[in-house]
Amino acid sequence: MKFAYKVIKTKNKKVEKVETPVINPTIGTSTGTVSFILVAKNTLGFRECAAIINIAKETNCKIKIASGKKSGTSESILSLVELAITADKSLVLTIKGKRNDEAFREISKIIGGDVANS
Repeated sequence: MKFAYKVIKTKNKKVEKVETPVINPTIGTSTGTVSFILVAKNTLGFRECAAIINIAKETNCKIKIASGKKSGTSESILSLVELAITADKSLVLTIKGKRNDEAFREISKIIGGDVANS
């Protein structure tokens, strides 16, 4: 056990030991945040941005895409569309959530142009 010392303000400045509980980290307390650098292979329009927002809802993750000084989140479709992502533009993709690996796979398909628009 670790001990902390607490100073009591009196004339003699007595010091007494106070036990503090040790908290051990448990599994599942991490934030689950991952970041990737990607290069867009196609233009992201409303349809692709809506698909990214649907992936965020399905996986219960928060998604942030940054391009230059601008960034957009999965909470607003307009913030993603305003990024004006075109082909060969570099992006920083940040995903926060427990199912971030699944969200990354699906989003990389959209950004990489592997998903056919129907």
